[in-house]
Amino acid sequence: MELNDLRILLRKYEEGKTSLQEERDLKKYFSSNEVPQEFLVYKSIFNFNDEARKIEYSRKVQLKSKPKRKWAYAGVAASILIIMSFLFFNDLTNKKLEDQNLGTIEDPEQAYLKTKETLQMVAEVFNEGREDLEYLEEFNKTKNKFIKEQ
Repeated sequence: MELNDLRILLRKYEEGKTSLQEERDLKKYFSSNEVPQEFLVYKSIFNFNDEARKIEYSRKVQLKSKPKRKWAYAGVAASILIIMSFLFFNDLTNKKLEDQNLGTIEDPEQAYLKTKETLQMVAEVFNEGREDLEYLEEFNKTKNKFIKEQ
């Protein structure tokens, strides 16, 4: 390879514009012993992988692996605690509901009157809501007049 071509190729390599084939050619060139003095720096760059492949680590490495069981036990304990608290408080709530008098009426006549009174209260609330809807209806009529005028 001529020195001028080599300089051009090295410039392209430094700019990151070389193709894989051009990089293979550079590696092949720098693996030979006929490298000019000014390009000896590049020789170590292109031959680094070949030298690094020869390095071996001969000492055996023993990896210490301890199972992380303390967190597993904590998770199991938390799950048991959640289940026990749910069962305890659920049972407590059921007992409170059983102990309370929720207004059960034994006499059918009284139950009928109480139901009638309750439904009357509900009807009054609905009628108040209907009165508010009349205002809304009047508002919509006025709004439609303005929209038609424009």
